[in-house]
Amino acid sequence: MTLRRSLQEWLFPAPPRGRSTLGGGEYALVLVALLVLAVVLQILRVGPSSALDALWAEDGQVFLQGALSGGFWDTVFSTYAGYLVLVPRLIGEAGAAVPLRDAPAAVAICSAIVVALSGLAVWHASAAHIRNPYLRGTLVGLTVLVPVGNLESVASGAYVPWYMLFATFWLLLWRPPSTRAASLGGLFVLLTGLSTPGVWFFAPVAALRAVAARGRRDLILLGSWAAGAFVQVPVILFNEEETVAPLWSSDIWTVYIQRVLDGGSFGERAAGAAWQVLGWPFLIALIAALAVGLAIGLRRSNPTGRYLAAIAIPTSLGMFVFSIYQRAVGPQMIWPDGDSFGDGGRYVIVPALLLVSVALVLVDQSPGRRIASGRLPWVAAAATVVLLGGLATSFYVGNPEGRGQPPWGTALEDAGAACNAEHSPEGRIATSPPGWVVVVPCDQLPSGSAPSAAR
Repeated sequence: MTLRRSLQEWLFPAPPRGRSTLGGGEYALVLVALLVLAVVLQILRVGPSSALDALWAEDGQVFLQGALSGGFWDTVFSTYAGYLVLVPRLIGEAGAAVPLRDAPAAVAICSAIVVALSGLAVWHASAAHIRNPYLRGTLVGLTVLVPVGNLESVASGAYVPWYMLFATFWLLLWRPPSTRAASLGGLFVLLTGLSTPGVWFFAPVAALRAVAARGRRDLILLGSWAAGAFVQVPVILFNEEETVAPLWSSDIWTVYIQRVLDGGSFGERAAGAAWQVLGWPFLIALIAALAVGLAIGLRRSNPTGRYLAAIAIPTSLGMFVFSIYQRAVGPQMIWPDGDSFGDGGRYVIVPALLLVSVALVLVDQSPGRRIASGRLPWVAAAATVVLLGGLATSFYVGNPEGRGQPPWGTALEDAGAACNAEHSPEGRIATSPPGWVVVVPCDQLPSGSAPSAAR
């Protein structure tokens, strides 16, 4: 069998053929209901007041501020941190399109919708690799409610590209059933590429997809990936924004074990508790258990699982190590003895989900264990229980003092009062965390008024 045929059959297999029992209208209704549920659950993770009545970090000071201050086209294609961030910019535009009082709710809801759509993409794109709906549903649940992300990356427009990256990985493995589906998938991939250069880490998948390309549908996905990936190249090369100087630290390897292997297996909270109590003996035992499980899974799996493991595991490691090095956060993310935290969780999302994907594919593709529907074999059931248990224990990430203070309504009133007291043309609206602000004209604030010319 040639490499091309092997890739077509095993790495990019056709999705299972099954007839849906739902009509078009029924399917749309179920789909909308699930998307709404996904949005609500994300809001609940942070806490409704913190998510809907407060702005978090870049969501306010960078993206909403940019939308309020500049023209649409100039703003949405403005860079941040040295590269294009199109989707976060569009979310900022959504916040600016509603009354100022409702901006936080618009930003949080739009962010949650993008994450929910990422989960939907994973559900469809992974169908050929994970045929058991319970296992696939587990992966989707972990995508939308990722248990390693912590409060910084939940219902936050600044960090939705991480969720989109994971969905893009699966879309590059997907065989679309129609040109329309391929176009929608291609649009998602393109938007991801225009929002983060992280799509570069999927170059090996894209190259193999090019080798195995069958026709127009495959080329739509490949072209979308290439367009997004290559547009970022000149943007980064000629960008003059001040960025963080990269910093190498040997802590990165420890952080990968703690945050990706441990956190990806049990969720950030349970993983952190195990580290605090058991320390390195627990991590060593976990590494050994995962290595044995991987060896058994690879031996029992068909080539689909082996192909995926050969791609996803190095991608997970490479993406994490390079990202942590590039952003110089290795020393800040390591868990010291007897302590754990979720800071920097956004860097863990995709690497951890890639490893979980490998585990679920190996379980699903093992001979005698792949069941398209019906009951779960005990191995699959055990994996599902462990992963969903980690999700449950790490579901709530709210910290009202850290994210949620001051409430947006109160901050608007305080800024308006300051405008009147100081006769300033602009008001500074405080956001979370402390020190972040949004600056708007005083005449847009409650009780605020711009100073007259006589002043």
